[in-house]
Amino acid sequence: MSGHSGEAWVVDASVAVKWFLPADHEPEADLARGIMGSLPLCTTTLAYYEAGNALTKRGRMKPQQVRECLETIASTCGPPVDMTAVDYEEAATLAGQYKITFYDASYVAIANRLNRTVVSADRDLLDPGLAVDLAGIAAP
Repeated sequence: MSGHSGEAWVVDASVAVKWFLPADHEPEADLARGIMGSLPLCTTTLAYYEAGNALTKRGRMKPQQVRECLETIASTCGPPVDMTAVDYEEAATLAGQYKITFYDASYVAIANRLNRTVVSADRDLLDPGLAVDLAGIAAP
């Protein structure tokens, strides 16, 4: 891994869905799959809802396939991390400060509490420096 050796990561849904969609339809899918099992990853409860929604719509997957994908997220990232009362305020602050959704800000708030970094493909998180992209953590 590049300069982030030893870091722990919070994966958002924009990265998690890349694990399951074809590389020819999903930019950086190969990079996303490359971090599975090679980095300490966790994700949030929200990621399951967002990934399930994306896989159902974009992936046009059958319910059993969506279930299997979400089970893979669980086995890769461990149990989902819930927001706490502390996260509510920080997410609201971040959402207002960076003009992003509360959803996106929740990943950052949880990552901050856990002393982790968000890995994302979402420009709303990447552009203000609230997350690191896949190319920034993948081996050259």
